[in-house]
Amino acid sequence: MKNNKNKLILKITIAIQTLYLIVIFLSGIFPNIYVAFWISAGLNILSLFLNFANIFSKGNFKFLLLLITIFEILLTLFIFLLPEAGVPAPVKLF
Repeated sequence: MKNNKNKLILKITIAIQTLYLIVIFLSGIFPNIYVAFWISAGLNILSLFLNFANIFSKGNFKFLLLLITIFEILLTLFIFLLPEAGVPAPVKLF
């Protein structure tokens, strides 16, 4: 029973990370950059929670998926929140 739960969490996490990549590549299509930011941030948070649930159980690839999720969070911060070469950041929080 626990093995099936781990496989389900693994499949959902991989699907969320794939959806995250699609959102990042298609973020230019969204009419508002804030929509792309909040969708990608929500997917990152959901993926992080699922990875923590998978770490406390005996899941395969648990640390690899956590590393990929942390990389995706850093990528989201870099793309949306950091200024680049004098150009202001696309998403201004304050």
